[in-house]
Amino acid sequence: MKAIEISNYVISLTKDNPEENVTNLKLQKILYYLQGYYLALFGEKLFEDQIEPWPYGPVVSDVYHIYKSYGNNSIVLPDIEMNFDYISEIQKRFINRVYAYFRQFSAIKLMEMSHEEIPWKQTYGKSSFIPEDLLFDSFSKSELKDYFLPLDKKEERSRAAHFLMVDYVCDTKLVESSINDLDDVYEY
Repeated sequence: MKAIEISNYVISLTKDNPEENVTNLKLQKILYYLQGYYLALFGEKLFEDQIEPWPYGPVVSDVYHIYKSYGNNSIVLPDIEMNFDYISEIQKRFINRVYAYFRQFSAIKLMEMSHEEIPWKQTYGKSSFIPEDLLFDSFSKSELKDYFLPLDKKEERSRAAHFLMVDYVCDTKLVESSINDLDDVYEY
């Protein structure tokens, strides 16, 4: 798969949310994180393109040049029906999870984060691309890695319920407010 195909899917995730802001700079960093975590979790590349260490962080050159006309503005896909059948359901769930996490950061923050990471630090000014084995080694050690593992719906719900259960067991105010909320529902 090519990085532009993954890019189009990522950009499509913002289509129904006008508050989303995916600039070319932000997209480049998301592609970097997608490739790194995919290598760490699955032992293979998500897309075939090389990632290059540029002054503003990791970049997939072909994707950069396709979207550079947007400058600092949000990238907008044409208003046509796009078919993403070439991306498997597991890959979509993985991309969705990674994007859901990294979307909270601005493009500048993502650039700063990538500048602190080994793949960019070890290759910037020294190499024309970031080697896959370096991405694999670095992202395999990340504490976030397991968070991006795509789970089936049942397992996701189970983990969410377990996470919420800790709040209910430890926070009596939360339990009381939940009981009151349920009472409100049944009053109607």
